[in-house]
Amino acid sequence: MTSFTTNDEFKSAGARTFVQKKADEVEEEQFDRPKWSPEMSYRGQQYRYLTHQSNVMGYVKVKLLSASNLARRDWSYLGSVPGASKLGLAKGAEISPYMEFEVGRAKKASSVVANTSNPSWKRESFTIPLRKGTFADGANVILKVRGMESQAVLESVLPTAVKGDKSLGNGGVDITDLCTGTSDIIDTTIHLEPQGEVRCLIGYEPHGIEPAVGDVVVMEAFARRRENLIMDKDAPMKVLAVNGNYIHAQYRMITERFGAVKIHRNSVFVVERLNFVDGLWNLAMKPSDIVLGTKAGHKASKMAKPYVNYVGELAKPAMFSAQIAIGAVKASVNAGLSGASAAGGSILGTKSPAKL
Repeated sequence: MTSFTTNDEFKSAGARTFVQKKADEVEEEQFDRPKWSPEMSYRGQQYRYLTHQSNVMGYVKVKLLSASNLARRDWSYLGSVPGASKLGLAKGAEISPYMEFEVGRAKKASSVVANTSNPSWKRESFTIPLRKGTFADGANVILKVRGMESQAVLESVLPTAVKGDKSLGNGGVDITDLCTGTSDIIDTTIHLEPQGEVRCLIGYEPHGIEPAVGDVVVMEAFARRRENLIMDKDAPMKVLAVNGNYIHAQYRMITERFGAVKIHRNSVFVVERLNFVDGLWNLAMKPSDIVLGTKAGHKASKMAKPYVNYVGELAKPAMFSAQIAIGAVKASVNAGLSGASAAGGSILGTKSPAKL
C-alpha cells in the first residue's frame, strides 16, 4: 500500500473521488488550515469536518447595561446656529449616545438613548461572530468599545471639521480567558478614554460540533499560546476522554513521542469524526488490512504492485464511476442519519446554551 506523508502528496496521486475533490475546493476557502496527519485522518482522506464551522470559531455575546460620565469631545459649529437644534439640523447641549462593540472585523452597534450623559439599556443584547483568520496564533482576543454620539440629519452629510468628532471615547477588554474557558461570564466596567465608563456582561459560545471520544480536534488560533511549544501549534489531537467541559487528548510531540493534554472544549474544533457508515466500511476492510499489515502481506503487495498499477490504469474509468456511486450512497445514508438524529433531538429535547 502506497503511503503519503502529506495531504498534498495524496491529492497529486489522483486517488480522489468526486466528493473528495469538492471537499478540496472548500478547503481552499478555509482560513484556518491545520497540519494534516495521515495517522489522524480517515484512511488518508482530507479532514472531512474541517470546514463545518464556516470560518466562525464562536460567538461573543454582549449584554449592554449602562454607561456613565459620557461627554462630547468636540463641539459642532452647527450648534451655534440659531434654531438649528429645534429644526433637528444639529444637536443641542445634551448628547444622545450609543455604543459600538467590535471583535476582529465584526462590529455591532446599540440603540440610541436620547439626551443623557448617563444612559441605561434594559434589553440590549447582541452576538458578535469570532471569525477565523482575524487573529494571529496565540494573539489575545480584545473586545473594543467605542462610545458614539447620534448625528442629526444635516450633520450626517457634513465633514468632521464642521460637525465635530462624534466619538465620545474608546476602550476595550481582553476576553481571551473567556474564549478559552478560564472564565464563564465577565461582568465588567470598561473605562473609556478620555472620559466615561460602560458596564456590560460578556459571554462566549463556541461554534461547531461538540467534541466526543474518538474525534480528531485542533486548537483554535487564540488557544495556541507560547506554553504549548512542546507540540506543533496546529497539530491534530485525538480525543481520549470527555469530562464535562474539558477533554483529554493525545498528540504527537516534536520529539515524535506521544503526549496527552487536558484542554477546555472552547479551545478546540473538530476536524474529523467517524460515523456509522465509516464503522461498517472499516469492519469490511479490516481483514484485508490485517493481511496486508503482515510481513508476508507487505512482500506480496510489493511484488504485485507493477501488475496492480497496470490493471488499475485500465480500470480507472470504471473505478471512478463506482467511487462516485459509493460517495453518493454514503452521502445519502449520512443525510438520513443526520435527519434521524435531528428528529431524535426534537423528541428528546436539547440542552440550550446559557443566556446572559
